[in-house]
Amino acid sequence: MRNIKTLLLFSIILSLTGCMVFPLEEKEPDRSLYWCPPLHNCASTQASTFVHSIQPFELKMPLDEAWPHIQKAVSNLPGTTIEHQYKGYIYAQSYSTVFHFLDYFEVLSVPEDNQLIVRSSSLTAITDFFVNYLRTEQFREELEEKGVLIIQ
Repeated sequence: MRNIKTLLLFSIILSLTGCMVFPLEEKEPDRSLYWCPPLHNCASTQASTFVHSIQPFELKMPLDEAWPHIQKAVSNLPGTTIEHQYKGYIYAQSYSTVFHFLDYFEVLSVPEDNQLIVRSSSLTAITDFFVNYLRTEQFREELEEKGVLIIQ
């Protein structure tokens, strides 16, 4: 009986955790942001599941011209600060408005395809009540208003 309780407690703790996201290294051979945990607390342009996937971000201008707008748009997201960046990549931490949960927001450029890979994911919780999806869409809207993205 004690083992069952321990297993149940361990399962509950695991179900409440999201994913710890570390910044991509500049020399990282696998430069992607495809992974989202199996919970409903992540949104990504590279996600393979319907629950996590968001529309692609297609650039309307060259990356060098778009990059200052991209940096500004990330900084303008509520509760968000850029923690790590290099040319073509931004790693930011974002705190949700209501409960101040820690989320991760990343942007990775794919210059050969003239696209941005975007991922927003929660550190904790089973669901994020669409906070990460809405964050990516707010980011998209600002870039579309500035003429940086092709409007889908």
